[in-house]
Amino acid sequence: MTIVPSPSLPPAHDAHAREKRERPDDGDRVRGEDRPDDEERLLEEARAGDPAAFCTLFDRHVAELEGSIRRRMSPGVRRKVSVSDVVQEARIVAFQKLAAFERRGAGAFRAWLLAIARLQAHRAVRRHASTAKRDAGREVSRADAASSPSAVAHDPSPVDAAIASEVRESVARTLARLPPDYREVLRLTQFEGLTLRDAAERMGRTREATKKLYGRAMIRFTSAIDSEARP
Repeated sequence: MTIVPSPSLPPAHDAHAREKRERPDDGDRVRGEDRPDDEERLLEEARAGDPAAFCTLFDRHVAELEGSIRRRMSPGVRRKVSVSDVVQEARIVAFQKLAAFERRGAGAFRAWLLAIARLQAHRAVRRHASTAKRDAGREVSRADAASSPSAVAHDPSPVDAAIASEVRESVARTLARLPPDYREVLRLTQFEGLTLRDAAERMGRTREATKKLYGRAMIRFTSAIDSEARP
């Protein structure tokens, strides 16, 4: 019987070294902000006016941004103000200010987004406090205001009416140019006043998918409405 010699195996340390070379270690499997080539390319595309590229970058940090915002809003505020809404506000602000962002090493984009998210959270808290104070004052003065001779409703001026009409027409034109799913999510949330959860049920999507769709739709809408407003 002929015995076929088994192929020689490489030493264990050589195999381990080769496997390590071929397989990225934990330091290579990192989040988007630490992939400089990918991030730089997406930043360039976003600065060139590509909302999808910006949303791809932004979505990598959504979970961390939500956590940062939630920590800065008390339970009482969160019952009135949605953390998701504040995240979307931060998304729009970041997109509008993207030209001012300066890349200064790995993690700079993440840090910049977190700073914007913190600012938007503080603004949301201040708005909530201002609204609560205003509502309390309104309750106190409502009876007196209702019986006052000066409490007469005034029709808007022709100029105000013309501006409002122009804004409505601009919004309608911009919405008409958006993809159907973008129009639908904006119609449900902005015009019908549905929450993202309710809009997701209406559209037959998951809440997470609807949240991302809403963010992309708002970015596209903001970019389009700004372009129309420029002479």
